[in-house]
Amino acid sequence: MGPTKFEEQVAECVGLWLAEGSTTSKSEITFTNNCLELIDLFYNTINELFRAYSFNQRIYVYSKDGQEVKLPYNKCAFKYYVHQRATRPYFIFRIASVELIKKWKVVINETLKENSLIPFVLRGFFAGEGNVYEGKRSVRVLRISQKTRKDFIDNLLNSLGLIFSFEEGNRNYILSSKHNWDIFARYNLADLHPNKKEKFWRLYNSYKEEHYKKNYLYLGIYKELEEPLTTLQLSKRFNRSFARIQDVLVLLKKEGKIYNFRVQSRDYWVNNREIIIISKIKNNYLDVLKQPKLTSEIAKAFKVDWKSSFRRLNELKKLNLVQIGEDNKWKKKSTKKKIIVF
Repeated sequence: MGPTKFEEQVAECVGLWLAEGSTTSKSEITFTNNCLELIDLFYNTINELFRAYSFNQRIYVYSKDGQEVKLPYNKCAFKYYVHQRATRPYFIFRIASVELIKKWKVVINETLKENSLIPFVLRGFFAGEGNVYEGKRSVRVLRISQKTRKDFIDNLLNSLGLIFSFEEGNRNYILSSKHNWDIFARYNLADLHPNKKEKFWRLYNSYKEEHYKKNYLYLGIYKELEEPLTTLQLSKRFNRSFARIQDVLVLLKKEGKIYNFRVQSRDYWVNNREIIIISKIKNNYLDVLKQPKLTSEIAKAFKVDWKSSFRRLNELKKLNLVQIGEDNKWKKKSTKKKIIVF
């Protein structure tokens, strides 16, 4: 089981806070940014995370003229200030609570230990401290601003296989190769901040199609199919056309190296012959067949006609998951193969 949507949001906010929060404070949770979409995410996530607690929260709005920016946060008190150097309004979200900052730091430590959440933490961190640089002669660089090199940032980048260097003079982590851009694209690491997202995808899509090494796609796709994937998912991972990926899949299948399963008009491909992929409907049929049943009994249970039920049962028979006896009753067969339900 992968992380839930809310766990992903919490991980993004962990990254945002590590980038733009007051990480040394022992009495409050704060987050500073000039992007309303990020303030929204942090505000809503923190309020959901700590909904069982009572706490005071404020938003400080800084702008060149002290203008009152209307925000739909009914749990917040607002204070407005003048900042002469503010080219656009920026916001500081603040919760004053010794208890909650302790709990928040526990959440951070637990999140950083969970490998499945690393992409979401890095997505939040890049939204806060990252930038997409476009130079002359098609120079494209991903950078993360930091005064000094930090172990936890190194760990985030290394966990995803990113190749980087740190420039002390410019105070930046530098990620410049196409390899890094491909990983950012795969995990949508630049997508949290709307402006950075637009610039990243514009530059990424401007890359000319590379001349891959011989058998690059053949070997790469085979390796990726240790987990079930669709043609579209592979197309995005390898940044190649749907048709090109399909050609390689057909070749691998003809050679008996991969297998495909049709689930709700979608083909899933996998290189493991000990895996069977079925739909939720077929899985429901298997559940019903804990006791042998006639086709008509099964059709009645699912409120479908006899032909529809018989067709579904025959599909399961081809997968060697059910059999029909001399009494015309269908029975579930035992299997050592792993059944994956989509």
